Amino acid sequence: MELTKKNTDMMIRTFSTIKADAPLKEAYEAIKQNLEGPPHAPGLVVIDAEGKYAGVLTVDDLMQELGRLYRAACDKPGKNEWLASFFSICEIIKFKTVAEIMSGKRLSVRGGDPFEKSCELLLYKKVNLLVVVDEKAKPVGIITRRKVLEEVAPRMFK
Repeated sequence: MELTKKNTDMMIRTFSTIKADAPLKEAYEAIKQNLEGPPHAPGLVVIDAEGKYAGVLTVDDLMQELGRLYRAACDKPGKNEWLASFFSICEIIKFKTVAEIMSGKRLSVRGGDPFEKSCELLLYKKVNLLVVVDEKAKPVGIITRRKVLEEVAPRMFK
């Protein structure tokens, strides 16, 4: 079973971006808004100062950062007053930027690449989304795991 479509045929053209030097509070607000309404994408496309693709920031990335902060505040589960320690440590997060916790650095595909390549990358790398870039490395679309599922599942269950 071969997928003959190109990424340009399958990509979502409406997506949210955030600058790599943006504070994490801004990123949280953007992801929250993204999840509540269109485009419902699992993350944000991170761009550098020139508007070029730099990475992605997902809910998973934010949760991993919260996990790191929790481990820094509490050396083991069940510790008394862990919440106070946790929020004290969380003060650090105000000073962090998107670039410090983003994932998917430089993992992208081109619009003319086969969609099959994107399916393979999403499945192999276990990422939530891939960014489709143009020849100048500027983001032009995204491909999500949902898009892969919508394309592949009907063929699996014929």
